Amino acid sequence: MKKNLFRASMLAVSLAFAANAFAAGGEIRVGQSVALTGPLSDSGKDYSTGMKAYFDSINAKGGVGGKKITLIVKDDASLPPKTYQNTQALINDNVDVLAGYTGTPNIALIVRTKALQKANIALVGPLTGADSLRAPYGTEEKAAGQGNYKLEADSIQEGYIPQLFHVRASYGDEARKIVKQAVSLGMQKIGVLYSDDAFGKTGLAAVQAALREHNLELATKGIYNLKTNAVGDAVKTINAVKPQAIVMIANSDAATAFVKQYRDLDPGAQLFALSTVGYKSLTKSVGEDAHGVGISQVVPMPWNSLTPVSKEHLRVMKEFAPDQPVTYATMEGHIVAKVIAEAVKRGGVSREKMSGALESLKGYDAGGYIVNFGPQERRGSKYVDITVISKDGELMR
Repeated sequence: MKKNLFRASMLAVSLAFAANAFAAGGEIRVGQSVALTGPLSDSGKDYSTGMKAYFDSINAKGGVGGKKITLIVKDDASLPPKTYQNTQALINDNVDVLAGYTGTPNIALIVRTKALQKANIALVGPLTGADSLRAPYGTEEKAAGQGNYKLEADSIQEGYIPQLFHVRASYGDEARKIVKQAVSLGMQKIGVLYSDDAFGKTGLAAVQAALREHNLELATKGIYNLKTNAVGDAVKTINAVKPQAIVMIANSDAATAFVKQYRDLDPGAQLFALSTVGYKSLTKSVGEDAHGVGISQVVPMPWNSLTPVSKEHLRVMKEFAPDQPVTYATMEGHIVAKVIAEAVKRGGVSREKMSGALESLKGYDAGGYIVNFGPQERRGSKYVDITVISKDGELMR
């Protein structure tokens, strides 16, 4: 009797141990510090929604190799210090990978403080196009040798960061596409509106570099304060030169204010915005004046059911986030989540193994959207499309 009780007791302990072991090893934890409040909240909420919806769809089918993917989200209100705090908390909470961060200054800060490097944890799909955060392999050794390898939140210098895996195209890629479009339409006098932070300065540099490829120089530039989004002075400065086209390196609020004020002075100028501007908020605030504004996009049009990943995203959102609108940001979140799931499938089942699995995604087809990573490549995509706001306030290609 005692022997049977002992065996039963040992069996219970074994089962409990096995259950705990499965719980510990049966889950992939993804940490996200994102702007759910603050100036980037519209994009941040949608980005996180798209990621979660895709993970939910995967988990509903049993996960990846039996492993559930859990998204742990922390709001940073677009504040870089809060992003750093969230990152430390997520790392201490033993997440396997970080993903879907928002804001160039935010990401620059965690790189400058070496939070990623010290923990040797990958950050996949940061919502920034800063070229200086996606410098080619080898620049970290060169910069370190010159004693100037330093990333500041407001002034980013080049450096290869092996822990950063960029799924979207860079601002340089967007700028080149916009400038190419403008030049093809016969425009050579091009100006820039930009913010007084890392995002604005790197965007300005990207436009200037793109113009040089066409043997052109920047016609004019106007700067605005990110804290106030006051663009009045920039409007006057830029309008004094009367450029044919203006590239807005701006968030949605500042771009909206600029379009409103500039249309009154020069309704014929062609206005372009980077993918950071949400067309819905722009059209809602500006109305008919938004017609004709061009916006670069870094993922396929989410409502185009002919693109496999777009069709998949529409289905996933309908089933797992039915009350949320489908946007370019939800689409990007979907793609980033899909990249992570594929990395898990290829063996990225822990923090230590994630980077190697991501590096194996060379030529990975996410459904009409190709991702190219490698042992010495962190710039996963250069996909850029130009859309234009139509008379009815929708986007067209």
